[in-house]
Amino acid sequence: MRPAKDRATEKTTVIKIGGASIDAEGALDALADLVATIHAAGAGAIVVHGGGREIAQLQDAAGLPTEKVDGLRVTSEDAMSLVSAALRGLVNTRLVGSLVARGHAALGLSGVDLGLLRSPFLDRKRLGRVGGPPRVDTARLVRLLEDGVLPVLAPVCLGPDGDPVNVNADTAARAVAAAMSADALAFVSDVPGVRTSEGIARTLSPDRIADLIADGTVSGGMVPKLLAAVAAVGAGVGRVRIGDLRSLADGTATEIQAKRAQVSA
Repeated sequence: MRPAKDRATEKTTVIKIGGASIDAEGALDALADLVATIHAAGAGAIVVHGGGREIAQLQDAAGLPTEKVDGLRVTSEDAMSLVSAALRGLVNTRLVGSLVARGHAALGLSGVDLGLLRSPFLDRKRLGRVGGPPRVDTARLVRLLEDGVLPVLAPVCLGPDGDPVNVNADTAARAVAAAMSADALAFVSDVPGVRTSEGIARTLSPDRIADLIADGTVSGGMVPKLLAAVAAVGAGVGRVRIGDLRSLADGTATEIQAKRAQVSA
């Protein structure tokens, strides 16, 4: 596939939003406003979403345990169908509907559709049907953007055996941003930024992030988010930030630096 930057179109911004953030009061309006701002600046937007809460609810109802390893959801064969139902069905449909109702030409897709995202198993013995960073069909995404479509991607990807695999949404967003040579990647969280002992960090270097993970200052779901952010910066994505919709809009979200930088709270 040719790199997305070979196309004669505008910039691209990838927005990753989690299920908890979608549920926050006013979040859908704020997300629609953020997309409108991106479009007004002459850029295309791609939304990648998670949905951990919905997955957990379906697993609880089915009597399946929820287990995480290093912030990643262990996904058994039985659980995979519930992951797909939650992400491709419940969350994606809700998110697409809200964006369409607010004037955006949103189209709901998963990585399985058109083979947009193809992912190898990350560690099948430990994690089950969990995929690693996917290979992205940039040509199809470029055509959608050129047609004025807002792709909304669920991170259910096509596995090496032809069946779906569960990919962490932060990992999927990073892969999409890198493959599309995106100018910006925004990780929407339910917190205004990355919290350190000094407060919310305005900037973080990869070295500082490694220290925060090693000493346990950050843990759980923030770990894969930060690792994905560092990987995105390393892959050349222009601007990578982590925060809630308000902090992303007003410029106070945590920004991940490509080189070592001082952390200011």
